[in-house]
Amino acid sequence: MGIWTDLLSTPPTSLADDFFALGAQSLTVVRFLAEVQDRYGVELPVDELFAGDFTVAAAARLIDETSLGEVADDQLAELLAELEGMSEEDVRALLDEGSPLGESSS
Repeated sequence: MGIWTDLLSTPPTSLADDFFALGAQSLTVVRFLAEVQDRYGVELPVDELFAGDFTVAAAARLIDETSLGEVADDQLAELLAELEGMSEEDVRALLDEGSPLGESSS
């Protein structure tokens, strides 16, 4: 929700709020895409943003899916093995560090 709050005159109040209903225009979409790329290193496919509802939840899900899609299978297996060895406290601390996955799950 942070990016949307920065870009829109009316910040979202829920994960179901629609980007355009809150006042976004095409230039706002371009700024959103640039901010996502700057913060998360993810280039979102524009067509997928417009394929369904452009809500906070849908955008977060797309960021997560795109991020995971860029991870090679062996890297993903390595990360999962590392996570399995971590305590719940350690996992929560990792999520609080601001990863795209952590931000979308809160």
